[in-house]
Amino acid sequence: MRIVHVLHSHGYGGAESHALLMMKLQREAGHDVCYAGPMDSWLGRECEKAGIACEHIPMHGLFDPWSHWRLRSLLKRVRADIVHGHLIRGAMYAGRAGHRHRAPVAICTAHATTARTHMQRCAHIIAVSGAVRDGLLAAGYAQRDVSLVYNGVPEGPPPPSPEQRAALRAELGIPFDTFAVAHVGRFVRDKGQDLLVRAMRSVPAGVHLYLIGDPATEFGSQVQALLAAEPALASRVHCLGFRPDVQRLLPAFDGFALASRREALSIAIIEAFAARVPVVATRVGGVPEIVRHEDTGLLVPPEDTQALAQGITRLNQDADLRAHLVTNGERLYTAELTARSMVEHTLALYQHCLGSSASHTTP
Repeated sequence: MRIVHVLHSHGYGGAESHALLMMKLQREAGHDVCYAGPMDSWLGRECEKAGIACEHIPMHGLFDPWSHWRLRSLLKRVRADIVHGHLIRGAMYAGRAGHRHRAPVAICTAHATTARTHMQRCAHIIAVSGAVRDGLLAAGYAQRDVSLVYNGVPEGPPPPSPEQRAALRAELGIPFDTFAVAHVGRFVRDKGQDLLVRAMRSVPAGVHLYLIGDPATEFGSQVQALLAAEPALASRVHCLGFRPDVQRLLPAFDGFALASRREALSIAIIEAFAARVPVVATRVGGVPEIVRHEDTGLLVPPEDTQALAQGITRLNQDADLRAHLVTNGERLYTAELTARSMVEHTLALYQHCLGSSASHTTP
């Protein structure tokens, strides 16, 4: 198949990493893949590094005539079978440039529980969680036009030896006797790093929190100000910045915490499952679909710093619980949340839509 992925973004997050991984693995599976979107972006640069064909389409707003024309020209030039839009703007452009009943068939992925608009022109919508799917159905989309395909992540490195793990912790500056809790996410309010910092006031002194993500945002400045106001707390909360090698780093940690106020389906949680790190997370969006309380992880209410602190403390104090959560989290990852599973389900959906388009055009 000839597949063009369309995404407008200048930052980095779950949708961008999802699209990049999808393109890489579809190419490995033998398909012709192209990225269409702004090249002055994290995703554009990463596609260039990976040797993925790229087309600069800036998409200034939802109705940029030049960008619409350029995308249609690209699809015609490469004789695309599928145009796959991501996020609202990508879905709008894919839907207007592609078709419902003939190639290039327009597909889009809804990456957020708030996704509702500008997907009507697409032949089919992929929801990354049941919560996202339910929101689309409630907004009036037909059930036959929406499919659930969970996010997936690649297998991480093999479990490190004790010596390798000690070296990894030393690399990150984690003292040998510290219970180290990781959090991975963009510094935006929805991710709730401020809640994690406040929860740290009520956890044992030997627990340290390590925030992975670029704090150079307005919300990141607020989190930094919160830490600056409490030096004792700041000594146990560490900002590691943006890291492209999260899966390599996760085995260094003893626990993973997610405090999101809104979440479609956390890729970082899936990475923690794959890395055999026990999880505590807030009960929001699609998170309960994979974090099953006291089975694959611990669930706590959103906006409840005391419950979050209690969950982290339970992980710290109960080795048997940690082992139980790790075993079941890894089992769920292997069964349902691998990158291979995600790509296979997506390619099968493409084939189904192409088959449906052929049936509409056959005399």
